[in-house]
Amino acid sequence: MLLDIHTHRLPSDPSTALFSYFPGKEPPPVRARYLSAGLHPWYLSDKPLPELLEKLEQQLADRRVLAIGEVGLDKCCPVPWELQEQAFEAVVRLAEEREKPIVIHNVRATAELMAVRNRIRARQPWVMHGFRGKKELAESWIRQGCYLSFGERYVPDTLQSVPLDRLLMETDDSQTDIRQLYARAAALRRLPVEQLEQAVGHTADFLFF
Repeated sequence: MLLDIHTHRLPSDPSTALFSYFPGKEPPPVRARYLSAGLHPWYLSDKPLPELLEKLEQQLADRRVLAIGEVGLDKCCPVPWELQEQAFEAVVRLAEEREKPIVIHNVRATAELMAVRNRIRARQPWVMHGFRGKKELAESWIRQGCYLSFGERYVPDTLQSVPLDRLLMETDDSQTDIRQLYARAAALRRLPVEQLEQAVGHTADFLFF
């Protein structure tokens, strides 16, 4: 069962995790069973954008790549905003063309991300990774047809309020075991941890397989 839908640390059982990597920066681990390949806004200045997009397209031929990401917009990183917008829109269009879900990186750019989704009329699912927003923002993304992934830090009221079929779990860069995060989230929602794992597993199956 795919339990960790966004991680940069491969667990002992690679079949439980969707490993995220940046094709222009690093190769994926050989042991990884499932991958998401993206153009992280932090690293867009490393190489020309056409070259990065070409590398990303090449990686989509790997059958292990189930999603595109992480990609997005970040107002706190030094990469020029115009370059971030160009890269993000290009990747969203690629995801629509290839019918791949997207794992979204969002730092203070909610309005701009929503604007791109609406302008392009994107239909592929978006997963808002590491979601730490309030309930109202969660509801806005859900109305847009998106999914929310929770890691080690989040607003408890938000995690409690998200419908189970829109909720996902992740470790990202954390060294905490994903099952510990499930245990905390299940206790908060007053659910058996097995029920939460099964619900997230079903949603992951729907999105990625």
